[in-house]
Amino acid sequence: MSFKFFIIEFSLLIIPFIIKSQTPEPVYSFATERQSIEWYRLQGKLWNLEIGKDPKNAFAWMNYYRANRNLVRLDSTDKRSLEEKMTFQKKIIDDMEKVVPESFEFNLCKWMVGGNDMQYLSYLKKAAQLGPDRIEIVSDMINWGETERNIEMRDKYAKRWYESALSSPGLLNYNYNVIAGLKPNAILLTVGDNDTYPIWQLQSMGIRTDIIVLNLSLLYIDSYRDKIFKELGIKKWDTTLHSGSNIYDHNPYIRELIKQIASNSKHYPLYVGLTAGETYTTPVEDNLYLVGLAYEYSEKPIDNLALLKRNFEKSYKLDYLENSFYKDISSYYTHLLNENYIVPMLKLFEHYKAASDTQKVDWIKQKITLLASKSEDQTTILNLIK
Repeated sequence: MSFKFFIIEFSLLIIPFIIKSQTPEPVYSFATERQSIEWYRLQGKLWNLEIGKDPKNAFAWMNYYRANRNLVRLDSTDKRSLEEKMTFQKKIIDDMEKVVPESFEFNLCKWMVGGNDMQYLSYLKKAAQLGPDRIEIVSDMINWGETERNIEMRDKYAKRWYESALSSPGLLNYNYNVIAGLKPNAILLTVGDNDTYPIWQLQSMGIRTDIIVLNLSLLYIDSYRDKIFKELGIKKWDTTLHSGSNIYDHNPYIRELIKQIASNSKHYPLYVGLTAGETYTTPVEDNLYLVGLAYEYSEKPIDNLALLKRNFEKSYKLDYLENSFYKDISSYYTHLLNENYIVPMLKLFEHYKAASDTQKVDWIKQKITLLASKSEDQTTILNLIK
C-alpha cells in the first residue's frame, strides 16, 4: 500500500469519527446569527446523528431543520431547484410529525415551513401553548401580534427578545438612531428582520412609541394591510390593479403602495429606511430626500441638508461605532447595517468641506474612515474623502 493511498484511506476513516465526537450547537435564525456554509453543513450532520440516537429528540429535529433551511439561502453550490429544496424541507417536517407531533418544536417548524401562511396559524398557536417561555418563538409571535394589531402581544414578546441573549446591541444602536431622526408620529417603511424587530424591541421599552413601523413584506398579507390602512385612514385598494404586465416588475405596485401610505388622512410623515434598497426606492426616488438613516417622502422639495446635519450633529448617538464593549450575536449584520451611515456621511463631508468647516470635516472624516476600514469597499470610500 502506498503512503498516499494510506493517508486517503485513513482520512476516510477518521473524518466520521471526528464528526461524531463533536457536540452539536443550537442553530438560530439566518437573520439573527450568520455562520459559514461549512458550519451549517456540519450542524446538519451532527443533529442528524442525534436524531439517529433518539428519533424522539424534538430539539434535534428543530435544529436539523434550521440548519438545512439556512443552507437553502447560503449554499450557492447546491444545484437543486427551489422546488426540490422546499420539498426536502417539507419532508423533514413530515418525518418529524411521525415521531414528535405534540412537541413545541414540531408545531413551530410546521408554522415556519408555511412561510407566514395564515392557514398554518393553528400550529403557531399550539407551539405558544406548549412553550410559552421558549425564546425560539419570539419573532413569530411578534409578527402575529403585529398582523393582528395586538400591540400588547407584540410588545410582550419584543421585550422578551430584548432581555434575552439573542438581542443584538449593535442592531439596537443602529435602529435607535434611525427612529431618533424621525419627526413625531412618523410612519417608517422597513423590509427585513434587522431593521424591524430591533425597533419593536426599543418600542417595548417605551422608546419612540409614536412611530408606526410598517414592514413591506408583511404588507403583502391582505388582511393585515386592510387593518393598518383602515387605522391610518388610507383607502382600501386592490393590489392586482397596480401590478405590472411583467410579474417580476414590482415598480407599479411599490410606487402606488408608498403613495397610498403617504396619503394617509392623519397626515403622518412617511419615511423609507436606507435598508430598503433600490427595489423600493427607485419607483419613488423623485420624492425621496436623504435625511440620515432614512429617506423622507415628500411631494414638495424640502431642505434635507438641514435635517441631515441636525440628525448627525444632535440626534444620533454614534459612540458605539468606535467603542462597543459588548458581545453581539448579530455582529455580521451590525457591520452591514452600519455601512448605511457612509452615504449620508459623505454628503455631510462635502458640505462641511464646501463651508470650510475644518473641525466638522475632521470629525466626519474620522467616522467615515472608521466605517471604511470594516467595509469591502474601503479603497473606493477612502478615495472619495481624499
